[in-house]
Amino acid sequence: MINYESPVYVDIVLYTIYALLAAAVLLTAWSAVRARAMHRGDGGTENGIPVGRIAWLTGGMLVLTLALTWLTASTQPLNINGRTYSDTFWLRASDMLINTALILIAVVTLLVAVTGIVTLWRDRRAED
Repeated sequence: MINYESPVYVDIVLYTIYALLAAAVLLTAWSAVRARAMHRGDGGTENGIPVGRIAWLTGGMLVLTLALTWLTASTQPLNINGRTYSDTFWLRASDMLINTALILIAVVTLLVAVTGIVTLWRDRRAED
């Protein structure tokens, strides 16, 4: 009989996730430092677009979304594979990350749809 409660390759999957997370954090930090160094003297504008302001707004909105989803996260204990998980911090953290990802996916989907509609509207108006 196969025991599905503890799969064989869980350790490999976890270590791969840890390595990918570390690589993503390091790449993000390196990218932020490099971008900051490249735009040090121009006030954060590129071709008349305030990229510095957009970057700060995007980062601020991410932090705000994380804070709001942390505050609204559920702390109800979960029963998984016959084991009860009741640590409030980790329940909030996992709920925060899942809900933040869903909110960001919804926002990006909405922005893509609106941008597509506006572009189609402008193209049709230009043809007339």
